[in-house]
Amino acid sequence: MTKASFFFLLLAIISCSSKQESKVTLAVAANMQHAMESLINEFESTYNIKVEASSSSSGILTTQIRQGAPFDIFLSADLNHPNLLYAEGLASSPEVYAKGKLILWTVKNDITLDLGINSLLDSGIKKIALANAETAPYGFAAAQSLEVSGLKERLNTKLIIGESISQVNQYIQSENVDIGFTSQSVLYSTYLSYPGTWIPVPDTLYSPIRQGIVLLNHGKKENLSNSKQFYKFMFSERAKEILSNYGYNVSQ
Repeated sequence: MTKASFFFLLLAIISCSSKQESKVTLAVAANMQHAMESLINEFESTYNIKVEASSSSSGILTTQIRQGAPFDIFLSADLNHPNLLYAEGLASSPEVYAKGKLILWTVKNDITLDLGINSLLDSGIKKIALANAETAPYGFAAAQSLEVSGLKERLNTKLIIGESISQVNQYIQSENVDIGFTSQSVLYSTYLSYPGTWIPVPDTLYSPIRQGIVLLNHGKKENLSNSKQFYKFMFSERAKEILSNYGYNVSQ
């Protein structure tokens, strides 16, 4: 190899190394989609580290991580999925970074929610969306709410199952369903042109939605410095302020 060839090879190696060190990759639960955009903007402008985020249901992201997807950090909508990855030796021990809130939301003007969750019994409501309880923690909380309130059997034929909270939000906003269970954070989206009508689902009807964060093996082995920086940022006062602005409870 000539000196010139060696020089350019060295530059290429340094370039690749630099790119690796200036980026962090996230697997983000779908309910966090809008809040995460604000968090990423704040993080990138503060630390000059790029962030690449993929969003889906926590269950689907867990499967992707098991199959070797190169994520550095996983932000789940619950603790169950991070705990499974921790038990399998694929992640650090989970910590709670926020607590989520479940709401009933409609953009149809002719639907009223004066009777709380019992409003779902209105004969004018034909389709009710919720996320897949098997893979989406907010879907699990919605199914649990219907079960505890005694409404599940009566409403079973009206339920439309979405892959994730994002898909449920699409169903609601496009009026493909009359109403749906979703995360309160959607109400704070900067892209939301019409907030419609919503009510909180009583938190006595579902288990607390404790959202967990873990440092994945890929982050620990391949990108430790940047991964730790973002992980630490998620517990900063600025990140808590942003999360709170999107309706999350960040008090411990």
